Amino acid sequence: MGSDSGTGTPTLLVRMAAKLKGEVRADTLESFRRAGGVAYAEVQNAEELRRKLAADGTNLWHVDPGVAGQLLCSWNAFVLQSIGEHLLDADYAADPRTAGYVPPVTHTQVTACFDQVEIWTSRARQAAGNKAYNVADAVRLPADLPEWAEADPCPLPHLHGMLAAARAIRQHAEVAFGVFEQTVQDTHPHEADLQRLRQLAAEAATASDYAEGLLEATPDAALHEAIEQRLQRALEIYYHLGQLIGMPSLIARYQTGELGTGAGKLAAPGTPAFDPWCLTSPRERTKWRRDPRAQQSIKELWEFDPAPEATLRIQAQIDAAKAQGAIDYARDAKGAVLGSYYCCPWGAVYVVRSAVTINHRRLRPGQQFTYEVDADEVPGGGEFVRRLIVGNFSRTTEIQYCDPDGEHQG
Repeated sequence: MGSDSGTGTPTLLVRMAAKLKGEVRADTLESFRRAGGVAYAEVQNAEELRRKLAADGTNLWHVDPGVAGQLLCSWNAFVLQSIGEHLLDADYAADPRTAGYVPPVTHTQVTACFDQVEIWTSRARQAAGNKAYNVADAVRLPADLPEWAEADPCPLPHLHGMLAAARAIRQHAEVAFGVFEQTVQDTHPHEADLQRLRQLAAEAATASDYAEGLLEATPDAALHEAIEQRLQRALEIYYHLGQLIGMPSLIARYQTGELGTGAGKLAAPGTPAFDPWCLTSPRERTKWRRDPRAQQSIKELWEFDPAPEATLRIQAQIDAAKAQGAIDYARDAKGAVLGSYYCCPWGAVYVVRSAVTINHRRLRPGQQFTYEVDADEVPGGGEFVRRLIVGNFSRTTEIQYCDPDGEHQG
């Protein structure tokens, strides 16, 4: 009986174990992992260049486009390769019996990362060979990471892989930032840009540290999403930070999508101004208010909410993003507004117009999302749900009312 390479486990047993776990083969990913290893040589070349520029006292705001492009593109290739590899390795380590197989969410995420390594490596080499090459002419900068694959709950090994990637990337980012700071003193004309980078580095480090603290012990599945969000945020910021360090001319116009003071505060339950329908799509509130079952559902939703202020805070951010034009109501292929999500409290489905951060999650232009608030699992000892659902939405005739004491009502 044959064995999977490097596992010493019979192939048939590996396949059976992987099938039981719902995992898929990672052969193609391993091929791309080997090919993408060139990204490490490119980032090493870029680091040597960075140190030389610092030693020469070069003003990085005025270097040739190719120089900045080499630093930026090699960084992106490194980060993408690193995320993909750490996700694979963490899954293999969690269960050596199925090494060579990974959960679908991991396969999707690793594929998305590895797919971009070649193009960023190519751009880094083009920039190294042509000082006039301007990568900003080819792609919007700073570039975002690929979209995050969705899983509920996110597998624990996947989280450990994200954390391992964040550690490795953070180490490289801090070294690169330290070299960068040598060339920019606080009295420099670009002092404000330097302070902005320090703020970003602090935000990323905090998110990473917090996720690591939550992962120290085996966390309850209900914590997986909170950990995942923080690791996603840390990796996204480090990805941008490395690009801004490589091409500091981008810093002045860099936008995180944070709403700041734009997000107001909604009235809480028990106060005269409280509107129990504030989570429902404004375009359809009248319809749902006329539905007796919907009235009861909304009433029970708020009764079972253990922290209504937290629920309202997220909705206030959504309302602020809508008011600022960062998001709008999503439409179907014919241009008609999609309407509300099918579950109580029937929130609107939105499309992102410009990058915005809601509930610590960075949303990108073109993405559709809705705000899910659910109390159905609370009576049985489950968690009250408040989260953003990102995906592609379509019309449905299905309706689900809140029923904390039983099953969903259709």
